[in-house]
Parts: sequence; structure tokens; C-alpha cells
Amino acid sequence: MPYDLRQWPRKLFRAATFRLAILFALAVTAATSIVFLFVYLHVAVYDDKQVRAHLIEETADAAIEPMDRIQGEFERRLASDLRIVDFAGLYDKDGMLIAGNLPVLPADLPIDGGAHQLESPSFQDSDGYGGGPALFVGRTRADGTTIVLGRSLYEVHALRHIVSRALIVGVVPTILLTLIIGAVFSWRSAQRLQFINQRITSIMQGHLNERLPVKDGVDDIDHVSRAVNRMLDEIVRLLSQIKSVGDNIAHDLRTPLALMCARLERGLDSENEEDLRENAQLALRDLDRALMTITTLLRMSEIENGPLRQTFAPVDLREVCQQIFELYEPLAETKSITLQLIEKSAAPMVGDFQLLIEMVANLVDNAIKFTPVGGTVTFGAFPSRQGPVLRVADNGPGIPVNEREDIFKRFYRHDRSRHVPGNGLGLSMVAIIADLHGYDLTVGDNQPGAIFDFAPKRMDAARVYQVDPCEKDHSLMGRTTMRSFQSS
Repeated sequence: MPYDLRQWPRKLFRAATFRLAILFALAVTAATSIVFLFVYLHVAVYDDKQVRAHLIEETADAAIEPMDRIQGEFERRLASDLRIVDFAGLYDKDGMLIAGNLPVLPADLPIDGGAHQLESPSFQDSDGYGGGPALFVGRTRADGTTIVLGRSLYEVHALRHIVSRALIVGVVPTILLTLIIGAVFSWRSAQRLQFINQRITSIMQGHLNERLPVKDGVDDIDHVSRAVNRMLDEIVRLLSQIKSVGDNIAHDLRTPLALMCARLERGLDSENEEDLRENAQLALRDLDRALMTITTLLRMSEIENGPLRQTFAPVDLREVCQQIFELYEPLAETKSITLQLIEKSAAPMVGDFQLLIEMVANLVDNAIKFTPVGGTVTFGAFPSRQGPVLRVADNGPGIPVNEREDIFKRFYRHDRSRHVPGNGLGLSMVAIIADLHGYDLTVGDNQPGAIFDFAPKRMDAARVYQVDPCEKDHSLMGRTTMRSFQSS
């Protein structure tokens, strides 16, 4: 659906980018106006006070000057104090000019020694100025003459006008430029969001292979798009896993249920009560197997979806390993397998003690299950720079490189392990528990045999081996080739 330009003005004012540009323009306008207002007030108030104070002071000084020096003093003041005195006049008692450049005594000027502004004075200085506002101070001398000094306000008013125009010239283009830039960015953002909305609509229609567009930049939209794409990848993975789980459940439950039906039918057809009892017992065993599979799946779902992290507490992996060793040592002896526990320094972490017991038990049980008679299973926990690491190693048949991801899938069983009791959910449970604790499971080659490492996510495996005390002292592994698998 192409972008509709006719709706652009309406969408523009609803765009967050454009509204932000308007707010920015208003903020710039307010800040600039405050600065110019300060300058204007400084010019209008401070300069006015300064001029008034200087005129009053100059008039007071001139009022006490001797008559023979007053004209020379006028000429000196008019020549040197151009920024203070523009007009000067000395008048006799009849108001006739004695000295100065102000030919007529302003009729409406109070002669009280204070500064007064005359809005339309009827005078003109030697430069031809007249008709504009000015400040005047009139004072009566001791001999009865009157002295008047004045300052034109033309420059002050002109400066005020310049400041006002500068405010308009400076602020208006800034506002327009800000709004134009905001409109451009809003239009570009609207196009991107429109395209993203089209992709989301396509994904909602079932096209899960679609992904949100991501540019090379690092803006907020790209961050959100990357996060959504990762979420879609996870959804696709989970959907695929659910599909395969459903297929595997049907396949794995079909066999025990079919056997159970066959045995029950055989028992019913038999006239021998002992045969009926035997077939019923075998059917119950098959039913227990199916029930165990369903219970394990429910347990895995509970771990994945339940708020189990709330029960996390400090745990020492070394204590977990000690309990598992005591539990599985008799089983290993019955199979003539040597079970070794590597006891090193404490390996503290934060987690669920019972879940970690379950995870380590699954790994050790799996190692014992596939280790031949006379073999060795070695496991233990040790600290590293990134956190505690749990390692379980055996010298059984090992795991091919191309199957090291598949072994963590639910119900996955290699052809060589079909004869071994189990439902293919043990390592899946281990992967879920590891992910819940923020850890990775890595699978390595023990030559012969396999190595499982439970280590903090994004840990450099080579760095773990450099600090591993078990490898040096107890030869947990020979030359190691690792392939990391993240259970998430």
C-alpha cells in the first residue's frame, strides 16, 4: 500500500517527531526571547537610569560654575561628552539664551533639577536634530539664571528597535528551520513506520519468515526492530519445537500404548489366569512409561513458564556434586564403572538447589548409561573468572559433531541408543535448567567419550580451560574441540 501524500498533513501533526520538533522550536523561542528580553530591558531601563543620573550630575556641576567660565564649559561638554550631553543652554531671567546650542527654553520643562522626558520638543541642535524624544534637566543658578542640559533619546530608541528586529530576525528563521527539519524527519519516520506496519501485517497473516527492516544506524526504531526480529526468531524456533514435540509425543506414546493394547488383548484371549496377570503387569509398565513421559513434559513446561527465579538463592555447586556422587556411586559400582568426583575450591552461584541437583543427576546418569564396563565418569565444579563451571566427562562412545545440537531436542535419540531405556527428554531438561540459570551447555570431545560443560553464557571456552584446575590434575579431557550450544 503506497504512502498516501494526501493524508500527510494530518499525519504530520500526529507524528511524535514533528511534535517534538514543535516543542524544540518553542523551547528555542522561549530561550531566545528571554535573552533578548534581558538585553532589551538592560537597554531600556539601565541606559535610561544612567542617562538621567549623568544629566542630573552634570547639571548640578554646571549650576555652580562661575559665569565667566560657563560658556567655555558648555563648549567643552558638547565637544567631549557626546554620549552624555547633546543640548545645553544658559538663560537669563527673561528666558533669553546667553550661551549654548539650545535656542529656546522648553516651555513645558519643570525647572526642578530632575530629569524629564519631552516627547515632542520644539528644538533643534547644531546638527539639525529635532522633533524627537529627549531627556532634559533644568536648574536655577544662584544668580537667577537657568541652566538646561539635555540628551537625545534617538540612539536609545534606535537601539531598542535594533534589538526588537534582531529578535524577530533571529527567532523566526530558527522556528521555520526547526519545523522544516522536523517535518522532513517526521515524513521519513512515517515512511519507515508505514513499511514496518506492512511487514507486521504480513507476519500476522502467517508469513513468519518476514522480518522488520533494519538499517545500519542505531536509532530507536532499529533497536526495536532488532528486538522484534529476535522475538520472531524465538517464536519460529518454539513453534518448530512444538511441532516436532507433538510429532515425537505421538511417536513415543504410540509404541507403549500399542504394546499395552496388544498385551491386554493377549491376556483376555488367554484362558490361563497367570498369563492374564503377566500381561496386565507388562501393560501397567508400559502405562507407567507413558505417564512418566507426560509427567516429564509437564515438569519441563513448569520450569520454562513458572516464576522459579524467585526461589533462587546462593548455592555451592561443589555441594551439589557431592550429593550426586553419594547417590550414583553405588550404581556406578554395579556396572563396574569408576565414578570420580573432583573436589576443588568452592564454586558459588545463585540458583535453585533442587533444579541443579536434577540437572547434575541427569548429566551423570547419562554419562554412566553410555559408558562401557570398566570405563570412568569424572565430574566436578570449579571456579573461573566468569563464574562457576560444572564439567561431566566420560570415556564412552562420544557424540558426533553433527548431533551436538540435536541431543538437546526433546525426544531425540540416536539409533545407537534406541536399546537404552529412556524417553529422550533428559538432556532437554538439562538444557532448560541451564537456560533458566543464565548458563550455556557446551559439548566437547574427550577422545574417547564426551564432555559436558555448564558455564555462564557468552563465556570464552578457551579461557575456561586455561583456569580449569580439573584438567591439569585429573585429565578430565585430552585435546578438546568445543562447539557451543545455547539452549535458548
